[in-house]
Amino acid sequence: MKNYLRNRLFSQLSGTLVLRARCDAHIVGLACCSILYPSPRYSGQLHIKELYVSKSERGKGTGESIMRFMAKLALEHECRSLSWNAEKSNAGANRFYQSLGGTINDGIVNYYLHGELLRKLASDSSAEPGGCTG
Repeated sequence: MKNYLRNRLFSQLSGTLVLRARCDAHIVGLACCSILYPSPRYSGQLHIKELYVSKSERGKGTGESIMRFMAKLALEHECRSLSWNAEKSNAGANRFYQSLGGTINDGIVNYYLHGELLRKLASDSSAEPGGCTG
């Protein structure tokens, strides 16, 4: 875990801000987020990569406090939106996000490449940086 945190999560390439919620000396929640700049027209977008609240703290306002903090952070950095993903199968998380006013963006499709498909795209020689094809 220490290696993962040092070399991945807190590396210069991650661009990740890690926030924690504490109750006394115990960490009871955390969030990882990044500010994205999709285009000058849209200013910044604070995107939540992860939000976790320990089971013992759920329903006590910890998640809402984290979300409220991130909303304030987004506005302080002149972001026009706050976004996040949630698994469709996680009914509790979806109820929570909807209770905050979160809406599902039907205009966005979330794509990903995994395993062999990722390796196949990476091995395509025409994908070299700076290479022009035509």
